[in-house]
Amino acid sequence: MLPKKYTWLVLLSIISLNEALRVLVWFPLFSKSHNILGRGVVNHLLKAGHEVVHVTSMPQKAPLPNLTEIDLSSIEEAFKQDKESNEHFKLKNLVGQKNFGDSIFFLYLSYEINKVSLEHEAVQTFLADPKQKFDAVILEWFFSDFIAGIAPLFNAPLIWMGSTEAHWQVLKLVDEIPNPAYSVDLFSVKRPPLTFWERMVELWTLAKRYVIINGVVVPFEKRLYNTIFPDLAAKRGVTMPGYDDAVYNASLMYLYSHPSIGTPFRLPQNAKYVGGYHVDTEVKALPKDLQKIMDEAKDGVIYFSMGSNLKSVDMTENMRNSLLKMFSKLKQKVIWKFEEDLQNVPANIHLVKWAPQQSILAHPNLKMFITHGGQLSTTEAIHFGVPVVGIPVFGDQYVNTKSAVDKGFCISVTLAEDMSDDIYAAVQEILRNPAYKTKAKELSAIFHDRPMKPGEELVYWLEYVVRTHGAKHLRSPAVNVPMYQKLFLDLLLIVVVGSYVLCKIKQKVFGKRKADKPVKSGKKTKTN
Repeated sequence: MLPKKYTWLVLLSIISLNEALRVLVWFPLFSKSHNILGRGVVNHLLKAGHEVVHVTSMPQKAPLPNLTEIDLSSIEEAFKQDKESNEHFKLKNLVGQKNFGDSIFFLYLSYEINKVSLEHEAVQTFLADPKQKFDAVILEWFFSDFIAGIAPLFNAPLIWMGSTEAHWQVLKLVDEIPNPAYSVDLFSVKRPPLTFWERMVELWTLAKRYVIINGVVVPFEKRLYNTIFPDLAAKRGVTMPGYDDAVYNASLMYLYSHPSIGTPFRLPQNAKYVGGYHVDTEVKALPKDLQKIMDEAKDGVIYFSMGSNLKSVDMTENMRNSLLKMFSKLKQKVIWKFEEDLQNVPANIHLVKWAPQQSILAHPNLKMFITHGGQLSTTEAIHFGVPVVGIPVFGDQYVNTKSAVDKGFCISVTLAEDMSDDIYAAVQEILRNPAYKTKAKELSAIFHDRPMKPGEELVYWLEYVVRTHGAKHLRSPAVNVPMYQKLFLDLLLIVVVGSYVLCKIKQKVFGKRKADKPVKSGKKTKTN
């Protein structure tokens, strides 16, 4: 038993450990799926008793205790008015197109989204306020690094959130670039093991984007960083670190993935899988009409959704009608997330403008999920053990779908005007072959078999970072080593220069000896 004089110290330490933290959560993207991830982080932190300031384009309708929201919805409204960008994302314009994630357009778009969010008047006012203080800052990384400057404004530990499968662009922030011989690019259509040619393509893709990012994007980011943050820091009375020091100073990285779904990357100690934290711990009840449909469907139900960013209403008339005709041939009921009303819909098809996706996937009468292969949809499918027909369109959807195919719970179909026959064949194969559902259930069990639930782990590691003053002992030494040293280019330079010098010395020495050597005469002359 402790002496009385030490008891108050123990009580004080317990109180300090349980003290609520104040956390800044930065998820400004005007995308429903990204908002779901941001709100998931917020909800887990609030549940743990912490105070949260949430930067979001989609604020909650009703206020919550301990939650302050910085509303960036005006950015979403401005984007909606950009007809050219909106047309680019419509399904009918994406058929047959190369994955736009591997393009200059995407790099510009991601930079501009982050820039506009950071320059928003409400954000600037908030960041400049010296009264604002935080114990930790969580930033969603979306293909731009300069937002890392937010954390040092508050002298708070930086925690990145990688909202996709792990990949080289995000892992380089806390470790080093993974080997492209077995770690494909996020926008690749391939999965390991790779053939010789595929390895060359992955190496070229990495090298090309690395040069573009460092030669074009980073200079723009540094200019913006040095324009915005020093003025904000002066108003707060702090000194900003340089761009590189801010970007590579993360205490932790969350990865919205899990090896049961994606690639089992070799991760540094401060990178943690938290895939699935957004899934509700208790499944919400279905609306009465959907509950009735799913309960009474004697041959089961098929659910079809192209996600929140892609809309079925943007299909061409031919694609839409061919799918309606194809679905009408099925015995199963089909719930299709379709954003407008349609006339003459077949009796077995039920259109919904909004779908309670998790509740549908949780229903025991669901046979399969036809999806675009987004990270949240793929994660939810495995969470509930549902086999998948994947129709990837852009971004990380190709990687997600290919991974699901390789793991055995998915059949992939190429987005095309005439894809209805391929979807029908995939549906029939999954209905006929129980191996797909068996594999989905097996992977679901692995997905759930963790020491902690993903939401609890998210909170634990945030508290751990604060408790250990930035968790510097977990950081990889690789972030402090320049690329040329990692590749031993300095050694190569020494070898090349040394070889050149030795070659020149050799030429000079042996050339001089050859010049000094007496020349022998040809024939002896005869003397009298």
